[in-house]
Amino acid sequence: MAGLPASALTLKIPVPDLLALPAGASYHGKNGQAGVDVTSRGDTLVVTSTCDSLQRLVLWYEEELTRIRGDTVSVSEVSETEFKQRFNPVKIALIAFIAGMASGIVLTVLIKRRLYEK
Repeated sequence: MAGLPASALTLKIPVPDLLALPAGASYHGKNGQAGVDVTSRGDTLVVTSTCDSLQRLVLWYEEELTRIRGDTVSVSEVSETEFKQRFNPVKIALIAFIAGMASGIVLTVLIKRRLYEK
């Protein structure tokens, strides 16, 4: 995956405005993939920062992992199918032996006919 462009966000809030922030209200900011949310809860200032590019990167890796797993399963299924379609080596050796014996008998008969015809 190509590198994602960097995003930065600066949210400038005067301190008096933060102190006057009503309960449940917040300041929001977004620039590109970067986002920030500033909330006041009692005497605590809560700042939440997000970055969409990280989420996109996680989704890309999950899709890539799913694709690779799918490819691995299909390759293993093809390998199992090819392995099942192969002949037994003993069967191949037996067929080759019988074919050799048959061709030897036929050649012997043909050679003897030519020798006795002369």
